[in-house]
Amino acid sequence: MKNLIREPFVHFLALGVILFAGHNLWAVYSAKAARTITVSEAEMERQALIFAGEQRRIPSDDDLEALLYAYVEEEVLVREAQRRGLGADDTIIRRRLAQKMRFLIEDVAPPQTPSDDVLKAWFEANASEFLVPMTMDFTHIYFSPESGNPHVRAAKLREDIKPEDNAEQLGDPFIMKRTYKDQSPQALTRLFGSSFAQTIQSAPLQIWSQPIESAFGVHLVKVAKRRESRAPKFEDIRGDVIAKWTQEAIRADNARRLTELISAYEVKAEEP
Repeated sequence: MKNLIREPFVHFLALGVILFAGHNLWAVYSAKAARTITVSEAEMERQALIFAGEQRRIPSDDDLEALLYAYVEEEVLVREAQRRGLGADDTIIRRRLAQKMRFLIEDVAPPQTPSDDVLKAWFEANASEFLVPMTMDFTHIYFSPESGNPHVRAAKLREDIKPEDNAEQLGDPFIMKRTYKDQSPQALTRLFGSSFAQTIQSAPLQIWSQPIESAFGVHLVKVAKRRESRAPKFEDIRGDVIAKWTQEAIRADNARRLTELISAYEVKAEEP
């Protein structure tokens, strides 16, 4: 018997039995765990907080019971979907997982602000991002297409208008203002359309323009003042420079983290 115990084959056989039994026990445990849903106190507190935020009240006992059932229902559906492999090749699930992973790798802590010398150098290299756009002050007279030919009526008024006439009372009623101040081309594009915004930039100062079309109709425009685009001084916009530098630094750091992740993979493209 002692000799039999010393035999390597017996040792191998015993180890196999132990591994087989262990595997079966682990399979039973895993199967049982897969069919067990444990709802922690922390999870129920989280569900209650979500309910309170959405419903603007503390959940009652009935509400908590409904929350518990909804959580279990969702957990069961998710586990069954995973067990059946329903998430495989699902574009929406892939995008959601990629989005969550991107959130994990992105650094939310802002970097330390550099010295003013570094900021000034960065500001000068990116000066175009801080240009103050052209702005204009102007008054306009509106002519609606619904009240007869607007071009003809605008041209006629332009010939007859006198300096002492009140432009606010001429033309047709307009849904918005008659006089605007400090308007950039971008703002005018949003208000009146791109054609109007482009034409008014070259309109003469202090005289009524030729009829100008907009998204609303036709206008006579008198530009009172035009301020050309300019580059601000660093000292005047230091806070804006810091904000933009920080955004750029965070983007660059996040891109570096993503590149490091990608570099750990080998990419192969099959020939069509």
